[in-house]
Amino acid sequence: MIIRAFKPALAIAAVLAACAPVNGPETRSLYDCANGTQLKVEKLSGSRVLVQMNDDAPLTLPPEPAASGARYMTATHQFWDKGAEAMWTVGRMAPMTCARVMFPGNM
Repeated sequence: MIIRAFKPALAIAAVLAACAPVNGPETRSLYDCANGTQLKVEKLSGSRVLVQMNDDAPLTLPPEPAASGARYMTATHQFWDKGAEAMWTVGRMAPMTCARVMFPGNM
């Protein structure tokens, strides 16, 4: 009887959890790129990432298969990270090399 009373609350909690960012040790990171660009990266549910370049509007990038590291991309943007290093590509520009400088809890 108690379980029946909590079923609606559990269903609502499950729906809300699916929409929320992933909670874990590396959900948000800050990267400095070689050309002075700064990236804020947040891992979202569904294996997607939210990437904000400098003060531009954030972009949601879906995952793509990668032989090494984690790769996310759209038709015009690509973020590829492995460990504390990443590559950021916009359109036909040469990829930017970036290094993670801030870890979760510091942002």
